[in-house]
Amino acid sequence: MNKKRISKGFWVWGQLDRQSEVKVEAAKEKINSILNGPKFEPHITLSGPLLEVNRNISEVLYQTSNDSHKFTIYSEGLGYKDRFFQALFIKIKEEAELLSLKGLIDTNLKLKSAEYFPHISLFYGEATSESKDKIIKNLELPEELTLASISLVDVDEDISSWKVVERFPLK
Repeated sequence: MNKKRISKGFWVWGQLDRQSEVKVEAAKEKINSILNGPKFEPHITLSGPLLEVNRNISEVLYQTSNDSHKFTIYSEGLGYKDRFFQALFIKIKEEAELLSLKGLIDTNLKLKSAEYFPHISLFYGEATSESKDKIIKNLELPEELTLASISLVDVDEDISSWKVVERFPLK
């Protein structure tokens, strides 16, 4: 299976309510005071990539958001990988509501997703396992977060150029 990374595209993110976002940002700030990673909005990737967008995609996401309610997602602790875009993250439990929303988006956008790894990144970059372990030991982690909207996001390798194109609040 070819797992080549797509460097430019549009992704669908789940975004948090303000209270949850504040908690995640506090963790990111603590990490970045040590590791100095790039700034980015807290999110959980739900679907993608789309190589182009059109009015139909916006309509699908609008309708999906109207058919969906805000819901709680649950942390399964912190994790990390030896990958730039999954360097340090909150593991998110694969609950029915999250998987249902992802499935609805994938189906309506006619995207196929072989595997899904729900997480909220806290740091992008390179760091040793030892430094990540040290950070994890001293980091307070929210156990519950509220997913409040879905967003269509223009993403490429330059994190500073990521742009939320449209945001669709969940009911």
